[in-house]
Amino acid sequence: MDFILEWWKAFIAIACAIVAAGALAWLRSTFVSKKEFEQHKQRLSDIEKTIEDLPSSDDLHELDKRLIEVGGKIDSLTPQLNDVKKLTDLLMENELRGSRNGD
Repeated sequence: MDFILEWWKAFIAIACAIVAAGALAWLRSTFVSKKEFEQHKQRLSDIEKTIEDLPSSDDLHELDKRLIEVGGKIDSLTPQLNDVKKLTDLLMENELRGSRNGD
């Protein structure tokens, strides 16, 4: 009993040190360091900037409408291009006949 009465202050100091070390270990495992926080904050800012630069749904809808319009115009040009192809085929055939006949 005399031993406890003589060393009680040291026991309390050791117990407090153990509790404090446990608390620090728990806090360190639960929360991130300031450096990690800044890295995550920077990554989040970069992602937000990338998302802001992406086209909106209205932009994509407008692009879709324009592509449909361009497709319609191309379809309307197809018959005219077929006529041009026929004419070039006739001209090529005429040139080939002329070179065979010695012209």
